Amino acid sequence: MNQIDRFVYDGTLPDSFFRISEKIYQGSTIRPAEDPELIRTLFEMEALQHDIVIYTDHENFRLAGIFPKQEKGAYFGFWESTNSAELNVQVFRLLEADARERNRENLIGPINFSTYHQNRLRIGLHPSWSMFDKEPVNPTYYPDLLALVNFREKITYESRIVKKEDLPGLYVDKDNFIKAINKIPFDFIPLTPENWKRYEKEIFGLIDAIFSENPFYKPISFDQFKLIYNYKFSAKLCPHSSVILQDRASGRLVAISMCHPNYHSLYPTVKEPTFARDYSKLLHKTILAKTIGVHPDFRRLGLMNYIGAYGLLSLRELYDDVMFCLMRSDNFSVHFSNHVPYELARYALYEKNLVN
Repeated sequence: MNQIDRFVYDGTLPDSFFRISEKIYQGSTIRPAEDPELIRTLFEMEALQHDIVIYTDHENFRLAGIFPKQEKGAYFGFWESTNSAELNVQVFRLLEADARERNRENLIGPINFSTYHQNRLRIGLHPSWSMFDKEPVNPTYYPDLLALVNFREKITYESRIVKKEDLPGLYVDKDNFIKAINKIPFDFIPLTPENWKRYEKEIFGLIDAIFSENPFYKPISFDQFKLIYNYKFSAKLCPHSSVILQDRASGRLVAISMCHPNYHSLYPTVKEPTFARDYSKLLHKTILAKTIGVHPDFRRLGLMNYIGAYGLLSLRELYDDVMFCLMRSDNFSVHFSNHVPYELARYALYEKNLVN
């Protein structure tokens, strides 16, 4: 039996919390980006809405049990572990006991508090691209460990890469939308750092409106939003394919597309890439289509097609291939690439039902 330290978060995280992830991914370039200062700030913010329990042996395992004060379910996040069945069975039993004591109906994860932050496991062997920026990555044994403690896939996601030789197939049936971009009653505003600064508060509201109905979505404060989506973040976006759409009649922002090159090959030499400085350094240029959506009030107008057409204009000239990132497997967006060859990676959120 392993010695597990179980404690309620009281405003501090031990240094060992971060050393464990270093041990798990030692020597590997396929590893989640982890910023201890940001994580500590995030815990401080989220402690107002959650009871948080940390489980760790300070060497081989860490886990956060996340118990929202106003929900019936519970979550787990910040999970890192060596490939030890015994250790995981022991700790997840503790987590389940704490959830049952609080009368929670299920356990969902991994989610680091909300879907704005790291969540999901990548399933299967590493794809040819190894990883892209902020992709959920983990040791390949993680899904097996969750299955061992009776978690099941709740929602699946996928990323698809379309290679250069297959890109012409994406343009089929899109020419009419490309030609009509300047004729629809919406302005296409490039997401440059300057425009990000100008529209930051409106972008925050737009993203909340677009994704608020997604499974396990939880709203966050504007202050927390700015921890991850800010001027520095905007500098990495491709200004030729990232765009916000503004309704000319009302002035409202109605849609957004945030895309940027896959800078992963530049790490660790370049830790905070910018498009202006680092695009030219990339030997192979893959555009990541990441956050794309339309405000619920303006759906059924075909705006997703126009956003896609807008992105294709730069794709032809600037990139070798395109990655459609982290789409829910049952979402309509997966159909955009159905008619061309693609390579696939899969991900999942997991659930364990606690209602007997």
